[in-house]
Amino acid sequence: MKYKKQLFLGIAAITLIANIGTTSVVSAQTSGSPVTDESQNNQDSQLTNDTNETNNADGSNQSDNTGDTENSNKPTEEPKAPEKIKTKFNKLHTRFKWTAGDKITDQVALNSHEKRSVSLQKWNGKKYVNVQKFSTNKEGTFKITYPSSWYHHKHSTWRLYAPKTKDATAAKSNKITINTVRRYQIPKRYRQLHMKSLHLKGFYTSPLDKSLNYASTRNDYVNAFIKRGYQYKNAGTAWVDFTTKKPGTSVDCSGLVMQCMYATGIDPSPANPRWHATHEWGCRSFVQSPTLQTVSLNKLKRGDLIFYGQPKPTCYHVGIYLGNNKVLHSWPNAGVTVWNANFRPYYYAKRVFPVTKIQKVHQMS
Repeated sequence: MKYKKQLFLGIAAITLIANIGTTSVVSAQTSGSPVTDESQNNQDSQLTNDTNETNNADGSNQSDNTGDTENSNKPTEEPKAPEKIKTKFNKLHTRFKWTAGDKITDQVALNSHEKRSVSLQKWNGKKYVNVQKFSTNKEGTFKITYPSSWYHHKHSTWRLYAPKTKDATAAKSNKITINTVRRYQIPKRYRQLHMKSLHLKGFYTSPLDKSLNYASTRNDYVNAFIKRGYQYKNAGTAWVDFTTKKPGTSVDCSGLVMQCMYATGIDPSPANPRWHATHEWGCRSFVQSPTLQTVSLNKLKRGDLIFYGQPKPTCYHVGIYLGNNKVLHSWPNAGVTVWNANFRPYYYAKRVFPVTKIQKVHQMS
């Protein structure tokens, strides 16, 4: 009985608690806003929109990241610089055959139409060196005037060089060659001129006069010929037979003539200092020479050789005619001196430097 009473009380308590919970729920629903289908739909739509925005944001970020990756992998293209003009020389003559002493000019053009500097360079045997600078006009043209030193050598090699600029490349011209034509030339049947000193080992030979070059005239050679004789005279050179030594030492008559020839680039062979040391009457080698021009005594010119003694093969003395009846010679007990040419009779004359027309040759290609 006791247990039945306890069971009944437990069931009653459970029923009471259940009723209280149901009443609370109904009260809460009654006091809040009524839940309709429309509000429920709005809530569902809002939830859907939030989800879509989240997805779109994620997609957008992913798309942006993908684009960044693609751009980073693609190489950046830099703007191309304009191509430089490949410079070259136009209207340039590269071969000249020119008379020494005359000016050489040439009108040259660059294919780049702008004002530029151009260097004229000369080959020195090892490299090209700058000799002169020119400036082009706005059309790229300029006029070359070769320096006078070009005719100091029989052959010379040149070129033009234009440094690079902002808009054009550097340029080197083709090789330019200049062949020099000697202004004064001795006819081939006579003794020829050389533009170098002639040496004989163990013996003295006068060096080539420094004033002479390919532009020298006949008068220049005659002056150098006589000037060397005066150097012997002014040095007080004595007369000693069989000798042809330095000024201030000793020289005989034919030895003096020989040294004057060396000073003007003429080879007196077969006479030379070695031969002269063992041959008396060296003057006879000159008077009989077919390579010295024979001239009449009434047509003597300054620088001619006059010979004393006859008949012709047995002459005993030679001197250099100075004009106005004067002779420069070496005489026993007097040394090198200047006397009247007719101090003794002279019978023959030879011309070392024949009178010829001045050469005129101008060619280019």
